[in-house]
Amino acid sequence: MKRRNIACLFDLDGVIFDTENNYTEFWTNVGKRYFPEKKDFASVIKGHSIGDILSEYFSDFKQDWNRIEEDLYEMERKMFFPFIEGAEDFVRSLQKADVPVCLVTSSDKIKMETVLSSRPQIKELFEQMVIATDVIHAKPAPDCYLLGAKKLGAAVEDCVVFEDSFAGIEAGRSAGMKVVGLATTNPYSAVKERVDAVIYDFKDFTLEDILKLF
Repeated sequence: MKRRNIACLFDLDGVIFDTENNYTEFWTNVGKRYFPEKKDFASVIKGHSIGDILSEYFSDFKQDWNRIEEDLYEMERKMFFPFIEGAEDFVRSLQKADVPVCLVTSSDKIKMETVLSSRPQIKELFEQMVIATDVIHAKPAPDCYLLGAKKLGAAVEDCVVFEDSFAGIEAGRSAGMKVVGLATTNPYSAVKERVDAVIYDFKDFTLEDILKLF
């Protein structure tokens, strides 16, 4: 029996890299400084690009935009990028099985330069890449995943998105794709309600598990 032709699209932080705690701490501290009444600020902005965060939440603090961006970039420059358990091997197994793979991230060019300097193998892991500046409307809009599918030459109904944030999950859903949620950022039970399958990491996840979603 011929295997279904599928394509896989991966978010970066919280999916490929175990970095979400860094961002949670950073945005929690920013939230305390600007919005002390919003106890869940770090959770609310998960999955959104820095540009969207500033324009949507900091319109009254435009004088501080550069400072916030510089603080974020400084944090990222010092970050270590550990892989989510099994992530690198899983993506390589897809490559060996001739499954097209694309990285789809809300990270901007500056962040990705830091990532590629620290983890140059990302270039060989993903044949295509979509970053924040490649689309007008960021997650939760579906644009980034639709562009990823287009770059891979894949039909949306054959695509599987791997996401951890609610904004990213919504983007994949809105694109008409299957979504596998990672319970790395949000509780397992909350992620499960929004996705076709939920996992903690990739160590026991296989191509056969993906095909079962169809």
